[in-house]
Amino acid sequence: MTSVTNLAAVPSSPSKTLLVLGSTGKLGRLLQACLTAAPDVLSGRKVVWGGRTADAGVDWVYSAGPPPKADAVLALWGVVPGKGDLANNIMLAHRAVAIAGASGAARVLHCSSSAVYGPAREATEASALAPVNAYGVAKIEMEQSLLSDISGQSTEPDSAVLRLANVVGADSLFRAIQSGQPVTLDAFDIGQSPIRSYATPTVIWKTVASLLSTNTMPDIVNVAASNPVAMHELLEAAQCPFVWRPAPETAVAEVSMSMARLRRLTGQTLVIPPQEMIAEWRRLTEAQA
Repeated sequence: MTSVTNLAAVPSSPSKTLLVLGSTGKLGRLLQACLTAAPDVLSGRKVVWGGRTADAGVDWVYSAGPPPKADAVLALWGVVPGKGDLANNIMLAHRAVAIAGASGAARVLHCSSSAVYGPAREATEASALAPVNAYGVAKIEMEQSLLSDISGQSTEPDSAVLRLANVVGADSLFRAIQSGQPVTLDAFDIGQSPIRSYATPTVIWKTVASLLSTNTMPDIVNVAASNPVAMHELLEAAQCPFVWRPAPETAVAEVSMSMARLRRLTGQTLVIPPQEMIAEWRRLTEAQA
């Protein structure tokens, strides 16, 4: 993998080029650091990092003219709670499709969230959706808008939705770890903290690589390590102190997803112990310092 770093030197050919939209966000920076450390995960594909403004690592600025040529687009961008109008997630998804079309891309990958499931154990891509917050509702509306547009159509670009689990290094638990203060955990049973599916940046890149190489993309794919993790296990692996409190009635004990589709797609087990999740996060954090 090579990354273009000169705004004047973006690709003139779409061959084996991935345009990433939203490179300046927390997830974008984690993925950049991960790809720098392990460039082979994309098998020689060139990456162009797009951002709203010129910044470190940004190759193409959205307002700087037509997009560079690319054969695929990864749309990381989106509105998260407290950062704007959640309804704009629909607009951003369709803008990604338009940019993909203008760049010559045949495929565009959109980031959704496990929040669409609400409380769930081993939710499959076909499971009922029961979000407990406005963010989950907004992501469902984004998905439905995209999939209704492409239903029955054979025109390019082809869209796939990645339902991302909590991302190691990007969710609220890791902000709490970095605060240096003891973390308060909800206790649902004796010694049991909330259980979540977690995705590492490496798992996300493996998913992207597999989706771009498969003959036919699924409409939706869950993205996480195969093993759900209790939050106290991550804190113990990080040697971060924590205290328990009785879980309030509104607390969600488990949000985990089935990884059967992703395992078939990648041909890998994708089992990542909590210690390895923490080790990857620390490596990438140090790389960004």
